[in-house]
Amino acid sequence: MNRVSGRWFLVLLALVVVAFAIFYVRRTTIVLDAPEPVIIPETADTLPRLPPSLFEAPVTYDLATAIDSIEAAVPLTYGDLEERITLKNNHRVRFAYHLRRSPFRVKVRGQTVTISANIEYSGRIWYDSPIGPEIEVSCGTDDELPRRARLTLESTGMLSREWGLRTRSRVVRLEALSDSARDRCRLSFLRLDVTDRVLERTQEMLEEKLARFDEAVARWPVRTRFEKIWRDLQKPVRLADSVYLTINPLEAQIGEIGAIDETAYAELRLVASPRIMTGPRPKPDSLPLPDLRLADDVGYGARVLLDASFTYPVATAMLRKALVGRMLEHSGQRIRIRDVRLTGIGGGKVALKVQISGAVRGRLFFTGTPSYDSRTRQITVPDLDYDVGTAQVLVRGYELLNDVELRDFLRAKARLPDTTVVRRLSQLAEDGMNRKLPARGTRLSGRIHTAGVLAVRATVDEIRVRALADADLTLSIDRSPSFPRPPAASDHEQEGEPDP
Repeated sequence: MNRVSGRWFLVLLALVVVAFAIFYVRRTTIVLDAPEPVIIPETADTLPRLPPSLFEAPVTYDLATAIDSIEAAVPLTYGDLEERITLKNNHRVRFAYHLRRSPFRVKVRGQTVTISANIEYSGRIWYDSPIGPEIEVSCGTDDELPRRARLTLESTGMLSREWGLRTRSRVVRLEALSDSARDRCRLSFLRLDVTDRVLERTQEMLEEKLARFDEAVARWPVRTRFEKIWRDLQKPVRLADSVYLTINPLEAQIGEIGAIDETAYAELRLVASPRIMTGPRPKPDSLPLPDLRLADDVGYGARVLLDASFTYPVATAMLRKALVGRMLEHSGQRIRIRDVRLTGIGGGKVALKVQISGAVRGRLFFTGTPSYDSRTRQITVPDLDYDVGTAQVLVRGYELLNDVELRDFLRAKARLPDTTVVRRLSQLAEDGMNRKLPARGTRLSGRIHTAGVLAVRATVDEIRVRALADADLTLSIDRSPSFPRPPAASDHEQEGEPDP
């Protein structure tokens, strides 16, 4: 019986000790259990108005297709030595001719293509004598050398406001190579020279063919090609998982037009608002292709808006590395930060949950509005302070927390470096934007320079960081609409018969 009583005594003593210990701890340790912060209605997401950017967008044309088209439009041979043509100022004289030209030679200056060729021709002249039989003379036939002439054409091309391809082609020069008998077709004893008449008829034919060529070019569906490019430029470009580039084209301008060797070019400029953002794939725009206008001399430069974000789990992980385990002490009393968690509460504010142990233990909340410190290049919360709900439960312990300067410590240490998202996003953007775009024959290339943060805004879901980077951006279009090929010349043209 005494043994049983002894055991009960020991149990009772242990309970008393435990109770006393709990009482002592509660008497010497302040326990906080602050309520969660109240969610604030979300405010409108505003972004400062930014100047537009200019994309250099050179369009290149392979002049070989244009020359081939003109080659096809202008026959290599023309005329018929059996078809008699009456001389306008002398009905007794008739003539016929047949000519052949060499392949075209091309020279380009600015937006004008100069095309030249050598021409050789043969001719026959008939004179209906009033007192005798008909007289016939030939030049450049049989064993005689053909007569020679030189031909020069010009064709000037440009893009119209409506994105049509327009050319203006004309005969600049068509003349005998020399004034000697070698290059003239004459009936000497009557002092008749039909050289100019032959060349005049040839020029009429050439002008007709060139007019048909210009008309065919004007009907070519060039705009359709640019409309497709414009639509593709409005589609988001995936740079990486959940990272997209949107070019956001607004208008197009035409600058210098010229050529290098056999490649013609038109210096297009796109006025756009390029943006790189993280998150879900954005919806493409549906802006129709605007009219093309002349570029002015004032450029905006190229800028890319970087719209990055910190998700709260990522931000929390970074803050834990900087804060968890830190010890604050005053007059022998210590407070240790056990854990932190960052969340969004709307209205552009964040809440920092802090779990502490030591002289004060439990949880408490700080709230504030993130902003950007350009000097340190960090995202801070300079107005971080006790949440209203936390302040209401801070009766005892408030002085201690002030003594250890917990709030000031968190203001100084709860920071997010912009290098985590802005610099990384800049590099990712530069790597990703040097690529082919969906539009066939188009390629985007660029270089992003130092980015400066414009604004920081906290939402319920994430902290958004907006930065603006100077950039060099080029959109090359190397599969531009080709010149149309006219229908093949008819058989009688190739054989030298004139058009009826």
